[in-house]
Amino acid sequence: MATVGQQLTAPETGWKRYDDTDSNITCEGGSQGSKGACYNGTFHEGPMVVRFCIKDTTRLRYIGCIGVSTLYTTKGIVKIDGVQVASFIQIAGDKNQVINAEITGMTQSIHHVEISCSDGKWIQIDAIDIDENGVLLPYDTISVPTNLLATAGNSQMTLSWTAVANASGYNVKRSTTADGPYTTIASNVATNNYTDTTATNGTTYYYVVTALGGTSESVNSNEVSATPGAPENALLRVTVIDSSDHDYQLSLSEINSFINWFMNHTNSDTAGYMLNKKVGTQVNKEYLAFDKIISFEVIPLPAG
Repeated sequence: MATVGQQLTAPETGWKRYDDTDSNITCEGGSQGSKGACYNGTFHEGPMVVRFCIKDTTRLRYIGCIGVSTLYTTKGIVKIDGVQVASFIQIAGDKNQVINAEITGMTQSIHHVEISCSDGKWIQIDAIDIDENGVLLPYDTISVPTNLLATAGNSQMTLSWTAVANASGYNVKRSTTADGPYTTIASNVATNNYTDTTATNGTTYYYVVTALGGTSESVNSNEVSATPGAPENALLRVTVIDSSDHDYQLSLSEINSFINWFMNHTNSDTAGYMLNKKVGTQVNKEYLAFDKIISFEVIPLPAG
């Protein structure tokens, strides 16, 4: 198997090659040349930026050259979805159809590829190789969704984000580990919110969202995480000086607030505390005077 720096005049088994003249590859700032030693006899070079999109491929080979001229870069950069994933040099030799960079382990979604350099010199592209079932697409950008938020519920997660102008839809992706890998759980969602009803209580989930437009899919949004769970309620039973019991169905946080209030008062305190009293579907506010409370207990309620 060929490696970076080696000459490769034809794609290996399981790969296919696209020439630099393919209409889906844009070379901004460079010019086309011809040379018999290049793939199909053509190349693009100059102080340029090369852009294209790929889909349904887990790997990419950038086929260029190693030249003798000091015009060529020693600080080449390959970015995928805005993130630098490889660097390369194109000087210190005299070879064509060289693997200048190879990237593996990509997901089979749409990826935006940008090849350039940071020293202002020349780069050359001869071709690219991708998986034999992969697809080359034009570089069509769309903005990234922002402000993704997640709210945990009972066996579900509610997501919302800021809408992207001109987006035709959104893909919602989920993982059980931070930073992925992510699985798409909803495709082409029409609105800027989504409820994941397949979540399991007690499992922490990590989500990102991408925007869709034309043939393009944006890079991932910010990642959010949360853990769904059944409502944690309990019964607070308060006994007052006339020996009557007052029951309040409350969340654990509400009960903890009451306990903190009670423990921080003295016997001579006449302060009161407000609790929500549920009677059927009606909720009333009831005020308990500290000096009227004899005791209280917390009774767990079944989850769900």
